[in-house]
Amino acid sequence: MSKPAIESTPKKNLKGTFILFLSIVIGIFVFMMVAIIIGQTRGPLMPALNKNYRLTVIITAAVSIVCLYFAKALFAKDMEAAKNSINPLNEKLNLHRQSLIKYLLILEMPVMLSIILYLLCANFVFQVYAGVFLGFMLTMTPTKKKVAEQLSLNSMEAQELQ
Repeated sequence: MSKPAIESTPKKNLKGTFILFLSIVIGIFVFMMVAIIIGQTRGPLMPALNKNYRLTVIITAAVSIVCLYFAKALFAKDMEAAKNSINPLNEKLNLHRQSLIKYLLILEMPVMLSIILYLLCANFVFQVYAGVFLGFMLTMTPTKKKVAEQLSLNSMEAQELQ
Protein backbone atom coordinates (compact mmCIF):
# COMPACT_ATOMS: atom_id res chain seq x y z
CA MET A 1 0.00 0.00 0.00
CA SER A 2 1.50 3.36 -0.99
CA LYS A 3 1.48 6.39 1.22
CA PRO A 4 -0.33 9.46 -0.03
CA ALA A 5 1.96 12.30 -1.12
CA ILE A 6 2.55 14.79 1.64
CA GLU A 7 1.54 18.23 0.50
CA SER A 8 4.29 20.73 1.22
CA THR A 9 3.70 24.39 1.84
CA PRO A 10 5.79 26.93 -0.05
CA LYS A 11 7.43 27.97 3.21
CA LYS A 12 8.52 24.37 3.94
CA ASN A 13 9.63 23.95 0.34
CA LEU A 14 11.89 27.00 0.59
CA LYS A 15 13.22 25.83 3.96
CA GLY A 16 14.14 22.49 2.39
CA THR A 17 15.98 24.30 -0.39
CA PHE A 18 17.84 26.40 2.17
CA ILE A 19 18.87 23.30 4.16
CA LEU A 20 20.08 21.61 0.97
CA PHE A 21 22.03 24.74 0.03
CA LEU A 22 23.65 24.94 3.48
CA SER A 23 24.58 21.24 3.35
CA ILE A 24 26.40 21.70 0.05
CA VAL A 25 28.20 24.88 1.10
CA ILE A 26 29.19 23.55 4.54
CA GLY A 27 30.47 20.34 2.94
CA ILE A 28 32.72 22.34 0.61
CA PHE A 29 33.94 24.50 3.49
CA VAL A 30 34.79 21.44 5.59
CA PHE A 31 36.66 19.89 2.66
CA MET A 32 38.63 23.14 2.27
CA MET A 33 39.57 23.13 5.96
CA VAL A 34 40.60 19.46 5.88
CA ALA A 35 42.72 20.16 2.79
CA ILE A 36 44.45 23.05 4.58
CA ILE A 37 45.19 20.85 7.60
CA ILE A 38 46.56 18.08 5.37
CA GLY A 39 48.54 20.54 3.27
CA GLN A 40 50.11 22.17 6.32
CA THR A 41 50.94 18.93 8.13
CA ARG A 42 52.10 16.74 5.23
CA GLY A 43 53.15 19.31 2.66
CA PRO A 44 52.50 18.95 -1.05
CA LEU A 45 51.53 15.47 -2.16
CA MET A 46 53.06 16.05 -5.60
CA PRO A 47 55.75 18.76 -5.34
CA ALA A 48 56.87 18.18 -8.93
CA LEU A 49 53.61 19.78 -10.08
CA ASN A 50 54.95 23.13 -8.84
CA LYS A 51 57.32 23.16 -11.85
CA ASN A 52 54.29 23.94 -14.02
CA TYR A 53 52.80 26.36 -11.48
CA ARG A 54 51.98 29.17 -13.91
CA LEU A 55 50.33 26.84 -16.43
CA THR A 56 48.33 25.14 -13.67
CA VAL A 57 47.08 28.48 -12.38
CA ILE A 58 46.10 29.64 -15.87
CA ILE A 59 44.24 26.40 -16.62
CA THR A 60 42.46 26.55 -13.27
CA ALA A 61 41.45 30.16 -13.89
CA ALA A 62 40.19 29.32 -17.37
CA VAL A 63 38.16 26.35 -16.14
CA SER A 64 36.77 28.47 -13.31
CA ILE A 65 35.69 31.32 -15.58
CA VAL A 66 34.05 28.96 -18.07
CA CYS A 67 32.17 27.19 -15.27
CA LEU A 68 31.05 30.49 -13.74
CA TYR A 69 29.77 31.78 -17.08
CA PHE A 70 27.98 28.51 -17.84
CA ALA A 71 26.43 28.31 -14.35
CA LYS A 72 25.13 31.88 -14.46
CA ALA A 73 23.78 31.48 -18.01
CA LEU A 74 22.03 28.20 -17.18
CA PHE A 75 20.56 29.61 -13.96
CA ALA A 76 19.26 32.71 -15.78
CA LYS A 77 17.70 30.55 -18.50
CA ASP A 78 16.05 28.27 -15.96
CA MET A 79 14.78 31.21 -13.90
CA GLU A 80 13.26 32.78 -17.00
CA ALA A 81 11.43 29.53 -17.73
CA ALA A 82 10.20 29.31 -14.12
CA LYS A 83 9.04 32.96 -14.16
CA ASN A 84 7.05 32.47 -17.34
CA SER A 85 5.44 29.22 -16.24
CA ILE A 86 1.84 29.10 -15.12
CA ASN A 87 2.65 26.49 -12.49
CA PRO A 88 1.59 26.89 -8.86
CA LEU A 89 4.08 28.37 -6.40
CA ASN A 90 5.33 25.02 -5.08
CA GLU A 91 6.19 23.91 -8.60
CA LYS A 92 8.02 27.19 -9.24
CA LEU A 93 9.97 26.64 -6.03
CA ASN A 94 10.84 23.11 -7.18
CA LEU A 95 12.11 24.55 -10.47
CA HIS A 96 14.13 27.09 -8.50
CA ARG A 97 15.64 24.32 -6.37
CA GLN A 98 16.60 22.34 -9.47
CA SER A 99 18.20 25.42 -11.00
CA LEU A 100 20.09 26.19 -7.80
CA ILE A 101 21.40 22.63 -7.59
CA LYS A 102 22.64 22.83 -11.19
CA TYR A 103 24.31 26.17 -10.43
CA LEU A 104 26.02 24.81 -7.32
CA LEU A 105 27.08 21.61 -9.08
CA ILE A 106 28.70 23.51 -11.94
CA LEU A 107 30.51 25.85 -9.53
CA GLU A 108 31.59 22.92 -7.40
CA MET A 109 33.73 21.60 -10.24
CA PRO A 110 36.34 24.40 -10.15
CA VAL A 111 36.19 24.40 -6.34
CA MET A 112 37.04 20.70 -6.17
CA LEU A 113 39.72 21.13 -8.84
CA SER A 114 41.26 23.95 -6.81
CA ILE A 115 41.18 22.02 -3.54
CA ILE A 116 42.74 18.96 -5.15
CA LEU A 117 45.44 21.11 -6.75
CA TYR A 118 46.08 22.67 -3.35
CA LEU A 119 46.56 19.19 -1.88
CA LEU A 120 48.98 18.32 -4.67
CA CYS A 121 50.96 21.59 -4.67
CA ALA A 122 50.31 23.06 -1.20
CA ASN A 123 50.01 26.49 -2.83
CA PHE A 124 47.39 28.76 -1.26
CA VAL A 125 46.50 30.35 -4.60
CA PHE A 126 44.28 27.36 -5.22
CA GLN A 127 42.52 27.80 -1.88
CA VAL A 128 41.90 31.43 -2.85
CA TYR A 129 40.21 30.21 -6.04
CA ALA A 130 38.09 27.83 -3.98
CA GLY A 131 37.21 30.61 -1.52
CA VAL A 132 36.20 33.00 -4.31
CA PHE A 133 33.91 30.39 -5.83
CA LEU A 134 32.48 29.56 -2.44
CA GLY A 135 31.63 33.27 -2.30
CA PHE A 136 29.86 33.02 -5.66
CA MET A 137 27.85 30.15 -4.23
CA LEU A 138 26.96 32.14 -1.12
CA THR A 139 25.57 34.95 -3.26
CA MET A 140 22.84 32.55 -4.32
CA THR A 141 21.63 31.83 -0.76
CA PRO A 142 17.91 31.06 -1.15
CA THR A 143 16.32 33.67 1.10
CA LYS A 144 12.64 34.53 0.87
CA LYS A 145 13.32 37.95 -0.62
CA LYS A 146 15.87 36.72 -3.15
CA VAL A 147 13.73 33.81 -4.33
CA ALA A 148 10.72 36.10 -4.70
CA GLU A 149 12.83 38.44 -6.84
CA GLN A 150 14.39 35.65 -8.90
CA LEU A 151 10.99 34.12 -9.66
CA SER A 152 9.26 37.51 -10.04
CA LEU A 153 6.52 36.41 -7.65
CA ASN A 154 3.42 38.52 -7.31
CA SER A 155 2.53 39.91 -3.87
CA MET A 156 0.14 37.05 -3.06
CA GLU A 157 2.74 34.39 -3.91
CA ALA A 158 5.46 36.29 -2.01
CA GLN A 159 3.13 36.44 0.99
CA GLU A 160 2.81 32.63 0.94
CA LEU A 161 6.57 32.37 1.51
CA GLN A 162 6.32 34.41 4.73
